Amino acid sequence: MSLNPQEASLKIKFVIIGGGIAGLACSFALRNSGHEVVVVEKHDGEEKTEGCVRSPPNMTRIMAKWPGMPSFLQTHATRCTGLSFRSSRTSEPVGFMKFHERIMDELQAEFLVIQHDDLRRQLHSLCMDAGVAFKRGKAVEIVKSSNGVDITLEGGEILHGTMVVGADGHNSFVRSLVMDGEIEPEHIVSGQVVNISIPTDVIQQHEDLRSLCKDNEFTIWMGADSSITGTLDAKMKMFNLSICSPSPSHSIDGDMYENHDFSYLRPFDLSGYDPRLQKLIRLGHGCRPTVHKVFAQEDILGLNGSIVLVGDAAHSILIHGSHNSSMAVEDAVTLGRLFSHLSHLKQIPVLTETYEELRQSRTNAARVSEYQALVQISLPPGTLQEDRDAALRLTLDQMFEDFENCESSDLLVEAWEQYLILFSHDAVEAVDNWWSKWSFTIKA
Repeated sequence: MSLNPQEASLKIKFVIIGGGIAGLACSFALRNSGHEVVVVEKHDGEEKTEGCVRSPPNMTRIMAKWPGMPSFLQTHATRCTGLSFRSSRTSEPVGFMKFHERIMDELQAEFLVIQHDDLRRQLHSLCMDAGVAFKRGKAVEIVKSSNGVDITLEGGEILHGTMVVGADGHNSFVRSLVMDGEIEPEHIVSGQVVNISIPTDVIQQHEDLRSLCKDNEFTIWMGADSSITGTLDAKMKMFNLSICSPSPSHSIDGDMYENHDFSYLRPFDLSGYDPRLQKLIRLGHGCRPTVHKVFAQEDILGLNGSIVLVGDAAHSILIHGSHNSSMAVEDAVTLGRLFSHLSHLKQIPVLTETYEELRQSRTNAARVSEYQALVQISLPPGTLQEDRDAALRLTLDQMFEDFENCESSDLLVEAWEQYLILFSHDAVEAVDNWWSKWSFTIKA
């Protein structure tokens, strides 16, 4: 899989709205295809974010091909050996889904966890080295012009580009220009998440908490109507917790760049969790809450193909999940690869429609899978929870290597079938397959 295609023979100007993971990945991919790229970001880039990003194999494979990323991942990413499922009440193990080496070798990449701020800064550096331009500001209007798109910033400055990429997150302004009206409430399922980071040197001062923080494990405490995930960073300086619920209750959405006090935890009933875990949460120096609406989004193109959405602006995959960032990175390389073939302005509508076609089914599948997973690890007491735990306990007594000699009903087989569909996808290969089949229809 090559991520350095030939540069487009026709180079155009992209204005990227949003400088988070999605915007930076997209900026690099488009710049790598030879295009001029300007990123508009309302923050100055100096603010520190907290929490972690999960990089499943389909994302790790892509990033490992980018300049400087292999060494970065070596020093800044935690390799997860598996998913550890625990009782919320006692923290006792309920199940363990091992990422077996044989299968991960076949996937040619690892499941990694990276500090959000580390990855954001690395991608920013990658973009700077590639020649991406950055503009601090907030877009307030985007209109079609005779030869492209005009973007008006707060304060009145106007930028001009051939195309706009909306990478401005789950509360996207650009998305409102793509969709026809508001999404109907009955089509929305909401989730909420609060991220908390605790310094490990603080945890080490409490002997009763040390066993909660396992090296190289992604830990999931399964509660009633909520769950908590936890993982150490690569340098073992920070333990990251995410408190998640498929029910939004009365949560307040927050800015990921701002720390908030623990009053934002009130919508979560944590009384049933292990007292040690409750104590661990209170050792954090604040929290960062997000309310995320999950819905099926039909359109990711606007202004007759002059606007394209990526990342959270394009698809409402749970922010705390395993595939939120990976879908954004796949969006980026899909768009970049397609536009590496641009040779005439008349090809733009076809390339953008192809982007939409290639990404919609993929991201919809990830959205459904991620939300169903959150529901499963947040089941209330009852038969469904008991059946889930009974099935998970089977994983404590067997080591899964491959599908041979496994019954079709085996929990591990079913789980791995879902994982492998998402993990094995190659976004670049999907574009190359399309191009080899259909390029003759658009070549000038």
